[in-house]
Amino acid sequence: MKRCSSFCILAIAVLACAACGPAEPIEFRYNAVEQLKQERLFMDEGEHFPDSSREEVTSILKILFGTPDRPQRSDEAAAILDLTRLNMAAGPVESEIDGTPHGLYREHCAHCHGISGDGAGATAALLNPYPRDFRLGKFKFKSTPLRTPPTDRDLTRILHNGIPGSAMPSFRLLPDEEIAALVDYVKYLSIRGQLERTLLAEISSLDGESLFEIEQSETAPEIDSMSADEVPDAIGPEFLEDIVARWQNADERVTAVPAAPAGFQIGHADHGNLTSQGRELFFTKGNCTQCHGETAAGDGSTVNFDDWTNDWLKTPGIDPYDRESWKPFMALGALRPRPVQPRNLNLGVFRGGDAAEDIYRRIANGIEGSPMPASAALSSNEIWALVAYVKSLVHANDKFSKP
Repeated sequence: MKRCSSFCILAIAVLACAACGPAEPIEFRYNAVEQLKQERLFMDEGEHFPDSSREEVTSILKILFGTPDRPQRSDEAAAILDLTRLNMAAGPVESEIDGTPHGLYREHCAHCHGISGDGAGATAALLNPYPRDFRLGKFKFKSTPLRTPPTDRDLTRILHNGIPGSAMPSFRLLPDEEIAALVDYVKYLSIRGQLERTLLAEISSLDGESLFEIEQSETAPEIDSMSADEVPDAIGPEFLEDIVARWQNADERVTAVPAAPAGFQIGHADHGNLTSQGRELFFTKGNCTQCHGETAAGDGSTVNFDDWTNDWLKTPGIDPYDRESWKPFMALGALRPRPVQPRNLNLGVFRGGDAAEDIYRRIANGIEGSPMPASAALSSNEIWALVAYVKSLVHANDKFSKP
């Protein structure tokens, strides 16, 4: 009897699976938030993109980038994206007979960053700060200036170290080739997302016409029959080339960190006059108290949102404190607006690294996507003085917290 019951349960399960049929293929999520933003910004009230626009953008991206299970790489991106690595990171979680893994992104990243790299994975809304949305092409913690993508080394470092004070863990236990595969896949998602945003912005200026610059005649190729080489020529080759070129030249834009002035010794809490100078700059020329507060506890008077929120929030009619105002964007995938919390510098938790060189670069370059600006008005010695003061806050906090 017991054996019969087990058999019946198994039979029901098999029949249920058969009734479900094959699983639907996983697709990239269309950036409907960006479409709504473009409509609000550049179209009259009640007007929308043509119904064909979504299909056109989706088709173009599919030809150029493939799907989450089968990534493609255009010739433009060949210099910065390795197809073998993309295939290792893409697709469902599995491995070949020889142990070669697949699905690394889905295994380690998608639950936070989402299949499309939109920062809206299944756990995203529960996390503070939200996971990174790669589609803007902006990354906070890097060695390059504002408006410049990170280097491969920057992305590798984040994956290796994680981001302290956030939900981003360290993946230092992964083999180097798997981390390299994830780096390429993050770049792939970012380039794809940037092109999607560019195409949607272009549509808003076309007054209902097709994206293609070529004439759509009976002899012109249909979009679905185009190859990856033909699409860029049809929509304007500069769109994709410009995006890829910025990534390709990132290594050339790394900010050099000059030698620290006399009196600064890495690893020491007391930097003498340099610390005193940094404290004065913190309250005056550096204007740091506006956000970080007079005690550097992150309780300044300024309230700001990051670029990932401001990207759609700074739209006509959107009030960040009125839920009804931004509810249409949330319905399409946007995450609830949250003001940025400036860093409490007393705690010693620095998301981009706590080495003196790391702090120097964040003061010098600013933090991409955040209200933290680049310090164009400060000399290198003044930046080093601020570094000394920030480092002294951590050591002072340690001293006072000990019995």
